[in-house]
Amino acid sequence: MMKITKLAFAFIFLISLASFQSCENEPLDSDLTSGVSDDDGGSDGGDTDGTGAASTGDYWPRAVGNVWNFNDTFYGGVTYDMVGTEVIDGDTYYKFDDLLNSESWLLKSGDSYYIRTAVGGYDIPGYAITTSYITTKMLVDSAEAGDEWASHVSYTISYTATDSNYPEIPNVDYSATYNFEMIARDLTRTVEGVEYDNVLQVRLELEALGAPTTTVDYFYAKDVGLIEFVGNLSSGTLVNYSLN
Repeated sequence: MMKITKLAFAFIFLISLASFQSCENEPLDSDLTSGVSDDDGGSDGGDTDGTGAASTGDYWPRAVGNVWNFNDTFYGGVTYDMVGTEVIDGDTYYKFDDLLNSESWLLKSGDSYYIRTAVGGYDIPGYAITTSYITTKMLVDSAEAGDEWASHVSYTISYTATDSNYPEIPNVDYSATYNFEMIARDLTRTVEGVEYDNVLQVRLELEALGAPTTTVDYFYAKDVGLIEFVGNLSSGTLVNYSLN
């Protein structure tokens, strides 16, 4: 009975995925199919070389053992902890144990800050899910108010049946555009009773096919890092932090 129930669930999900794919008619850029972002809308294959401009400071300090504790309106109390480093494509990334509910890494290159994130699909009983990785340019600390940049990402979710009685599920292709804008510089902002100077405000508008646009404002304080984010789905405030 349990196998029948799981098989029925799998078939229903298969139909849902097929319906989703039929709507996914936007062609994918061949440079993006590896799941790496194509920053600035160009064809650089997702390079992480920054803009070439000099950095104006450290707006997301990187060191193993750095900890930021946040109050999140969706997840409650959460901790963003840098737990180690990894060399990826020749660049040294700092790994978070969890960042915004996802396995993530941070790289600073010149004036630009890149977040590499692991993305996967929904858990389905009886199927193994592949994990893809995307990289987005979250912050350009030299940008002036009104400056914009974008990361275009694409990735594929694959499901492999662990039981020969289960049907095959077709791959699902996703694509999205992360549009960023520097809203303001050199702000003073009070978060959880603490006043921070030299704050940058960056707005993200996330466009994904078949989904409403998501908007989030991020606030970064010099020599502190992310201190607040305000979105239409959730918000978070820095409660305390410890930097090495």
